[in-house]
Amino acid sequence: MTHYDENLFRILPQAELFFSTCLSFIPHHRIAIMELGSGTGYFTTFMLGQNPDYQITCIDKSPEMLEMARRKKELSGCTFIEGDITTGLPEGTFDGVVTTLTLHHIPDNSREKLIREIYQKLNPEGCFICGDVFKPEQDWIESIYRSRWKNHMRETGMPEDQIRETVSGRENAWPFLDTMHGFYRKIKNAGFKRILVPFTYDMSGVMIGWK
Repeated sequence: MTHYDENLFRILPQAELFFSTCLSFIPHHRIAIMELGSGTGYFTTFMLGQNPDYQITCIDKSPEMLEMARRKKELSGCTFIEGDITTGLPEGTFDGVVTTLTLHHIPDNSREKLIREIYQKLNPEGCFICGDVFKPEQDWIESIYRSRWKNHMRETGMPEDQIRETVSGRENAWPFLDTMHGFYRKIKNAGFKRILVPFTYDMSGVMIGWK
């Protein structure tokens, strides 16, 4: 496990439930999956632990993170693509599209366009699974969540300088963040027939859309 992987549990409250919820909605039989913003392959490893027969195509724009993923022996059967998900997705169609902690990094218009493209890339009855962080509808709620978040990071042993750096990252991403309601509307407008929100906790949430 990389240093980046270890920090996920310090940064994300209820991380185990967050990731296990995403995982639980992936069909257990052999399917073709595209993972957007796969990073170091942290969640990819979870997926293959559930079913080693998954055919997973990973796409990320960071060559450094992709190299970390390639070094993991358990991911040797995956296809890795270096690319920017906002400028187009890989060829082919998939039974599932999965992304965790990625889409909040891109502008709202690009996110809406991407979700529409995801819908087109899915086979009939395919599912889109997105676990991410969001912003609340009102600033006073953000204030409460942010205080709880800082306490969580302190309780997990994160140094104060890293806490400040992490909070600064959310502030920098703030113009890009979507609300849960806003994201739900994007999925609905893209054409998804059924939408489920099985998990929310403060800033984070999981949303599933079926074609």
